[in-house]
Amino acid sequence: MSGARTRTTIEWTTVLVLIGFGLAYLAVILFHDSIAWPLQLIALVPLGGLWMSLGHEMLHGHPTRWNWVNTAIGSVPLSLWIPFPRYKTLHKKHHSCDLTDPDDDPESFYLRPAVWQSAGPLRRIWILALRTLLGRLTLGVLRDMVGFWRRELRACRNPKIAVEWLVHIGLAVVFGIWLFGVIGMSPWVYVAGFVLGGSACTHLRSFVEHCAVASGTRSAVVKAGPLMSFLFLNNNLHHTHHALPDLAWYDIPTKHAEMGSDREAEAGAGLYEHGYLQVARLYLITPFSQPDHPLSSGVRP
Repeated sequence: MSGARTRTTIEWTTVLVLIGFGLAYLAVILFHDSIAWPLQLIALVPLGGLWMSLGHEMLHGHPTRWNWVNTAIGSVPLSLWIPFPRYKTLHKKHHSCDLTDPDDDPESFYLRPAVWQSAGPLRRIWILALRTLLGRLTLGVLRDMVGFWRRELRACRNPKIAVEWLVHIGLAVVFGIWLFGVIGMSPWVYVAGFVLGGSACTHLRSFVEHCAVASGTRSAVVKAGPLMSFLFLNNNLHHTHHALPDLAWYDIPTKHAEMGSDREAEAGAGLYEHGYLQVARLYLITPFSQPDHPLSSGVRP
């Protein structure tokens, strides 16, 4: 279902967020010598998470009606590890696929039943550990990056994808020379904070946002407070986002209430009324859902 918003030339609310992000980011980067490294780390984590959320807005056609402008902004390689055009292609596929199906959904965290059934005891422990929130936000971040790179290496047999990667790598090298060589930012602090910490923010948001239920919506709702909702640009109201994927982030809460999305989520993938603290209480060390896709043929009873 497409969004019902009125497309304007420029969505100034999102532009202001981009400007605010840019100023905060440059303040940390340019004045890092005056900031103790633990404080740099603390500041870079939410900045990295917000940049990923802004990238999500840009791939959905915000904040301008000109795709090339949105793509140009999103392609600034601040996160280093992922080319924006690939993120956009795969996420668009996620919106048009059979949600949660590991053979169809590029963002599915489920396994094909045969993979789980053939796994030995140690691998099963590893798989289940990655389905806990603690595992997902630590080892899961690195594991997902490496897994993504391995899949992309095979995908680069396609010349178009290879060119997208070459352009990204070129931009990232130039950016890295400026950031680490000219400005003198610590690579370890930046990678740990902005890159890995920012990705961990995204992993927190996505941890329970899809569940393979037999009936009802497969997109959950986490009723976060104002800070977390802003960090995720209201994408925590995930059922509404999937119902209206072109809707600007600041219009989501109103439409969410109008659609009765809480009720829809509660009858389907889940409603977490007490936010991410509730998610942590439930799944910090307890696996979320079963790892093998319950709607696939051959799944265990």
